Amino acid sequence: MHYCVLSAFLLLRLVPVALSLSTCSTLDMDQFMRKRIEAIRGQILSKLKLTSPPEDYPEPDEVISIYNSTRDLLQEKATRRAAACERERSEEEYYAKEVYKIDMPQHFPSESKSSYRDFRAFLN
Repeated sequence: MHYCVLSAFLLLRLVPVALSLSTCSTLDMDQFMRKRIEAIRGQILSKLKLTSPPEDYPEPDEVISIYNSTRDLLQEKATRRAAACERERSEEEYYAKEVYKIDMPQHFPSESKSSYRDFRAFLN
């Protein structure tokens, strides 16, 4: 009992010392992500040799219509390709790849147990 009290007292004395040794500050993930996004934005601007982001200009209607038609065409191709793959897979699963024929001896209920031994010998 005396050792338990002594070890608990020692533990309580060492906890503040251990916590004071930690020099790491807590990491705020939101602040970290904001700084990372700002750094990436700065890298992109320096690569484009710009000091600030360009002003927003509305996209021309022709560009938007070409984008929309291309997106619709790609979606249509993807659905057709998926349907074709599904049809092929279902046909492949329906028909057997190989056919095996196994000749089995006739089994008559009137035969004795010796026929069972003969059958086992036939399989080996």
